[in-house]
Amino acid sequence: MAYSLGIDIGSVNAKLALIDNDDRVALLDSEKITSSAKAALASLIARLADAFCLNEIHTVAVSGSIVAVVPEELAWSEYSSSLSIASGILHYHPEAKTIMQIGGQSSFVMELEDGLRKPWRVASNPLCAAGTGRFLEQQAYRLGITMRDFSRLALEFEGSVPRIAARCSVFAKTDLIHLQQKGVPIGAMLYALCGSIARMVTFLKKGVFEEPVYCVGGVAANEAIIKALNEVLSSRNGHQVSVIVPENHSHIEALGAAFLAKESGRTSRVTLLTQSEDQQHYFEMPKLDRQSQQSNNWIAPAVAKSFVGYLGVDVGSTSTKAVIIDESGKEVIAKSYLMTAGKPIDAVKDVFRNLLKSVGDNAVIAGVGVTGSGRYLVGSFIGADLIKNEITAQTRAAAELDPEADIIEIGGQDSKLVIKRNGIVVDYQMNKACAAGTGSFIDELAEQLGIHVQNGEFANLAFKAPHTIDLGTRCAAFMGQAVASAQQGGVPLEIITASLANSIAGNYISKVVEIRRLGEKVILTGAVFYNEAVVSAFHQALRGKAIIVPDHKEVSGAIGAGLLAKESLDGKDRTSKFKGFQRVIDSNHNLTTFVCKGCDNNCNISRLDIPDEKPTFYGSRCDLYDSTVSSEKVETAFDEREKLLFKDYKDYQEKDGIPSVGIPRALAVYDYAPLLIGFLNALGAKVV
Repeated sequence: MAYSLGIDIGSVNAKLALIDNDDRVALLDSEKITSSAKAALASLIARLADAFCLNEIHTVAVSGSIVAVVPEELAWSEYSSSLSIASGILHYHPEAKTIMQIGGQSSFVMELEDGLRKPWRVASNPLCAAGTGRFLEQQAYRLGITMRDFSRLALEFEGSVPRIAARCSVFAKTDLIHLQQKGVPIGAMLYALCGSIARMVTFLKKGVFEEPVYCVGGVAANEAIIKALNEVLSSRNGHQVSVIVPENHSHIEALGAAFLAKESGRTSRVTLLTQSEDQQHYFEMPKLDRQSQQSNNWIAPAVAKSFVGYLGVDVGSTSTKAVIIDESGKEVIAKSYLMTAGKPIDAVKDVFRNLLKSVGDNAVIAGVGVTGSGRYLVGSFIGADLIKNEITAQTRAAAELDPEADIIEIGGQDSKLVIKRNGIVVDYQMNKACAAGTGSFIDELAEQLGIHVQNGEFANLAFKAPHTIDLGTRCAAFMGQAVASAQQGGVPLEIITASLANSIAGNYISKVVEIRRLGEKVILTGAVFYNEAVVSAFHQALRGKAIIVPDHKEVSGAIGAGLLAKESLDGKDRTSKFKGFQRVIDSNHNLTTFVCKGCDNNCNISRLDIPDEKPTFYGSRCDLYDSTVSSEKVETAFDEREKLLFKDYKDYQEKDGIPSVGIPRALAVYDYAPLLIGFLNALGAKVV
């Protein structure tokens, strides 16, 4: 009997499919990749040799993400994952029009027009775990749920399902924490995660999905995922859609490779593989050198008498900060830094309690500024005089250190860059829907290694490393697997730790700085830079730049908000709207949420109700709700420019015989308005 063999070497599992001359399946097998892909492949071949004679296998094809482990002398054919999957599906289901694959670290959507006879279109996920099996595994682990129970619990839930970030796995973790604190049932959260996967996969393709639609890959075994896919596709196509999960869906790529191998007729050999060379080898890179910097042990000045100060509050996604600066704006009198933990109002109350312990009743607050992702909610709650975005606040605080320096700010879930020339901001950038290179990124991976970041253990280990290695600059979930692989390969903990610090810097440079040119001086700010290993990694990545790490790096956004509030009130006969520390601490509030249906974003809006006050909203991607608490409109030079451009525009009354000509008040028309209006006026037309 002659056989054909197909091998699928994925990022998580290696799979094997053996077919006979009549295309009947003789064997299906799989092996989880732990130490290396080659070791998993060797185990599969060893088990195959126990059941079949290897000399009877005449053709072999390999597919997947790690095909380089196969020795060249065996002459195995190589095929792409998309071609192998299409081959496997079409062999059994020639009517297929759309194929969705959801694997451990990849997902794609394939559109077929006439089988493989016409070009097919494939859209795949980027280097991000959202929409993959790894995403589900991470969230299930955080919730303490086995993958065996995941689908059952998700399908058992009935009722309204919350929305969870369908982007980065770290952002999804934040959403889960918030939902847990609100007492949302575990089944609702699990099905919400299934909805996230379904949205991410279907977003890979625009328009309707041609039917029939097939789903393959390991995640296709999760019935809750298939239910969520049915709901999303039914909404997209405008009628009920049922995704089909074919038999042997997890081995369909290996089966497709076997069919392609048989069709090619290329003779190949199959032999037992040795595992002696399975050890992963890493290129040794320079070690981290400890950089001298200012002490982090700031001591609050004694407050014995009444003083006038300004309050700055920064409500971030992971932490809440508040500072009191003196009347001159030069000195920090008190500061507090706490984790937001999904409860920004409670976090603000806690930081205010800490500030009261420091200054007592001695502080006379002349102005309050608020920044951060929760600025609108908290600004209304405490009675802020000014609400500003984080980039503006960070830039103002950095100007006190060095007005010429560029700014690198890394927070819990975001990272920002501000480029200045001659003291003027000329460019800025933020990370794009990915937590790689942020505080949560390093916290997640440190937790996986069993070490602590806050107490200096991470940095101390990193500086003991004789060298570093390149772990990559990818998604936090994929980096977790890179770390696990390095551990299994015997890489010492201190080398992994130092290399992770380099990954933070590498991620930031590649994903935020990109091709922009930094100036000669750079300020590093954000709580992440309390980690000396990360500071050293940035020194190496930005070699030749003058690096400034401020004393109050963790509260710089709050300092900027306080300074902006001071400047907005200077010289104005106006008292602050601040309600007072104790009144805020003692105040009652009711926080509810609802989904805005104003557009397809379906934003989860939080509504804050305080007795005898107008409700406050936050959480929209636009300012449909947030704008109700924004600062009043300010006349700027742009308003004056518009008046000059349209000064010849007259609101003519309707008259018989006079044609009306409409001009779109948008885009380039603003620049050409005087020409267009003047021309039409000269012709005697009515301009609208």
